[in-house]
Amino acid sequence: MHLFGDRLKELRINQNLSQEKLGKLLGVRRSSVSNWETNKATPTFNILTKIADYFNVSTDYLLGLNQDDLDKIAKLKSACQEAGLMAGQDFTLEEFEKAMMIVETLRDKK
Repeated sequence: MHLFGDRLKELRINQNLSQEKLGKLLGVRRSSVSNWETNKATPTFNILTKIADYFNVSTDYLLGLNQDDLDKIAKLKSACQEAGLMAGQDFTLEEFEKAMMIVETLRDKK
């Protein structure tokens, strides 16, 4: 799975942008871009959406998700809703942690 920093660096290089230039376009320092590309830090949601818009990609792509990952998440959400582990359409942090504990327990039993 690609990490955010790998995807960002690849997109930036493909557009022949320096870290300095991308930082100026996003309104951040070059060091922020460098930290993102080395996975030492992550951008805010607002900046993440600016990056996605600029490079014309989805935030899912930037975050390293592919269609298989998204399908698995959808199946997990559906199973959790059927089991009464989810109150709404999206996981709360507590619901997500419960679901992940169940997944880990099942994985350990293999």
